[in-house]
Amino acid sequence: MSLVFISYRREDSAGFAGRLCESLERRLGDGEVFRDADALEPGQDFVDAITARLSRCKACLVLIGREWLDVMDGSGRRRLEQDNDYVRLEIAGALARSDVLVVPVLVEGVRMPGSEELPESIRALSRRQAVSLRDETWDADVDRLVAAVRSSTWQRPLQHPPRDRVDRRTVGWVAIVIAVMLIAILAARFFQQSGNRLGASVEPPVSAGADPRGGSVAASAYAIAIPRLSEFASGDQILSILTGGVAPHGATKALRLRVRFSNEGRYPANFGDSFFRLAFAGQVLSPDSGVNDVVNGHSLQQGIISFELPADVRTADLRVLLPEGASDLRLDLKSIGTTSQVEKPDTSDALSRAVLARLVRDATVVLSDAQGSYTLVSATARRFVNSLRVIASVRMLNKGRYPALFGSGAVRLIADGQPTAPWKAPSDAVNFDTTSTSDFVFDVAPSVQKVSLLFKGNTTAEIPLQLPAVVR
Repeated sequence: MSLVFISYRREDSAGFAGRLCESLERRLGDGEVFRDADALEPGQDFVDAITARLSRCKACLVLIGREWLDVMDGSGRRRLEQDNDYVRLEIAGALARSDVLVVPVLVEGVRMPGSEELPESIRALSRRQAVSLRDETWDADVDRLVAAVRSSTWQRPLQHPPRDRVDRRTVGWVAIVIAVMLIAILAARFFQQSGNRLGASVEPPVSAGADPRGGSVAASAYAIAIPRLSEFASGDQILSILTGGVAPHGATKALRLRVRFSNEGRYPANFGDSFFRLAFAGQVLSPDSGVNDVVNGHSLQQGIISFELPADVRTADLRVLLPEGASDLRLDLKSIGTTSQVEKPDTSDALSRAVLARLVRDATVVLSDAQGSYTLVSATARRFVNSLRVIASVRMLNKGRYPALFGSGAVRLIADGQPTAPWKAPSDAVNFDTTSTSDFVFDVAPSVQKVSLLFKGNTTAEIPLQLPAVVR
């Protein structure tokens, strides 16, 4: 039985389905992923096989690309509106089962279709939380998807019994719990009112944005501009400066910055004040926010980093301390005319502050001989304050008689004439007549002007890449 069923439309996302299948099988194991092109035997009935596999799967991933919603048949009718459309039947069957996790998986940057755009039988799909798979963060996105599949399918509770069969003892316990809660609420209100009548001192709640040192600063705290390029990277860890605000406080003022820490690695990592310093007029300050947290692998966390500095400081450099060295981000501390929003959590995704550019859009075979081939599937550049990151997605085909290594030695980035090895690369043994697709990730100095990818096999091939303009 396959753990995961991939539903996709060939005309829309067959390539992504194959890449996702390979990525999932590397993490879940062979035979745990069902995709029709791979899992059907010659002569096997397509409809019967799909129905049987879907009835035994534990998760259904609905792959949605640019053409998924509007693919037409030969007569110009939308395929999704037809009762016998295989994709529609797959999704309806999965949604009908309460023990199956159904996840819309978005590729090519598409949005999630609205309920009004879907046939009634699969309209519930629009209420399921979607996951986006992006070339530049493919491995991290797949890891998060696998974590969701594992946690949901391996710990899913048993289906609830019908209402007319619910144990009466359960109903009784629920009634007792509700009664206890009501009594507690009434008692709390009674004691609060009694305390107020007796003149008890009740400490008012601290409003959002209030200065913990005392004083009314929430109303006067104003927002400052955060530069468009405001992310720092150190391997799998990314620090993003989201919003900033300043609260005047007499002869001093408090600078508060909302920071997002993205841990895309497998292991927990530290996040806190120790990453930051503030430099101005020959002085360097440490934060006074007291943030010191551990962030699990493949997780995001936000925190507010604060500094107390003289009221007359107009500009300052936020210094981020990373293993590769310190990097500065210039901050203008004047008001942009709005109140500070630092206290409000940022609800955007991990790429909301990313400065990205697609360098290669169409898959290109760059090396090919009797032993196999390398195909550059895509390439993306991501700019950070302290580095330029190039992510190359490469597919290897092994035509030899024996397994071949697909590893870091296959690709190099030539940056301003200097070869650079990837800090993140595959290490796979690719069997005969088999493909493997993975990302090669390179970090170079942000000042680099010219880059190219050098592929090494029995021969070599160099592919130049056109970098976008530097964003300030």
